[in-house]
Amino acid sequence: MFYIILLLLAATLIFLLFLDFKFGRSRHHKQARTIPLEETTGSYHLYKNGSRLYEQLFRDISEAEKQVDVYFFLIENDYIAENFLQVLKNKAAEGVPVRLMGDRVASFKITKKRREALEAAGVRFAFAETPGFPYFFYRLHRRNHRKITVIDGKIGYVGGFNIGKAYIGETSKFGDWRDYHIRSFGPVVHQLHTIFLDDWYLATGEKDEPLPPTETEHPYRMRVVATDGVELEQEFRKMIDSAEREILIGTPYFIPTPTLQDTLKSALKRNVSIHIMIPMKADHPFVKEAAVPYLKELKEAGADIRFFDAGFYHSKVIMIDGQFADIGTANFDRRSFFLNKEINTYVYDEAFIEDLRDFYFEDVADAVPFDDRWLKKRSLGTRINQKIAVLLRPFL
Repeated sequence: MFYIILLLLAATLIFLLFLDFKFGRSRHHKQARTIPLEETTGSYHLYKNGSRLYEQLFRDISEAEKQVDVYFFLIENDYIAENFLQVLKNKAAEGVPVRLMGDRVASFKITKKRREALEAAGVRFAFAETPGFPYFFYRLHRRNHRKITVIDGKIGYVGGFNIGKAYIGETSKFGDWRDYHIRSFGPVVHQLHTIFLDDWYLATGEKDEPLPPTETEHPYRMRVVATDGVELEQEFRKMIDSAEREILIGTPYFIPTPTLQDTLKSALKRNVSIHIMIPMKADHPFVKEAAVPYLKELKEAGADIRFFDAGFYHSKVIMIDGQFADIGTANFDRRSFFLNKEINTYVYDEAFIEDLRDFYFEDVADAVPFDDRWLKKRSLGTRINQKIAVLLRPFL
């Protein structure tokens, strides 16, 4: 009798969580925050090494004169994070306004004690996307996955790096960390600031206007795309449909929707070369196993698929025909498509993309092929996890 009651309670709980998720998603889609932005211009520099990125970012913050606004999805509790927070404190002590945000779930290590120390130094701190009622279970999965920094309205940062020592390769679990982050100038920075301030408003209720652009035009076309779980699938589909020769995809998680899987297969049928790279190591349970059926299907249709095994591959990049590149925070997975707030930067500079393409194929050269040999060597645990992952796709 006890076990029957236990099973009934478990079934009831699962049903209630299902209803929470279903109705939470319905409300989310009705209230999704869209920020339409026109194509603009800018200049930029790409970072794929965390140490160099942090060195430049900390220097730019230290030299700020008017304002520093920073959002990171995840801020760790280690010496890199403490150095980062100290740079912000030092700047605030000089009288420069400093605002910092982190995701309420991912940045849980920003404890009350650390928040009080920030506020005492003059840094204004807020959490984004704090879970609450109604639909607590759904809102627990609704994360703000963006990474944005704006300094004096002149310099903007966006990309895949968070704050912590893992991102400079100082963890035994992951080793070298491959990621992409852009430091930008020009009118594009105004758009990054607009997105940050919208997130700040949602977190604090305080409205503010971005600093005016310092320059009216820069040489390179750019577009900033801010998504809130309702537009990204369509954006990716348009990218893939536009390809005539080549599609390069780099992502830590590959869990496409049926629409995107069909779009990729259609591209292969029209003789578009497709390359996909994901990490050999996984930083979350089931994400790698969830990718296997999609990768296998695409491989059989002619795609070249590789596992990055020289550390951890966290880059989020799509390149089309050597003419267009998307670098940002969005993964090729269901969380980014339907749950997370993301920000992506579209670049149309062929010289920049040529270098980016070279970086990509340098990693491909050292990567492990996803092929029949790898599939046959899968462990029993991996095969079992693939079955479980099917049920977990909406959360992956």
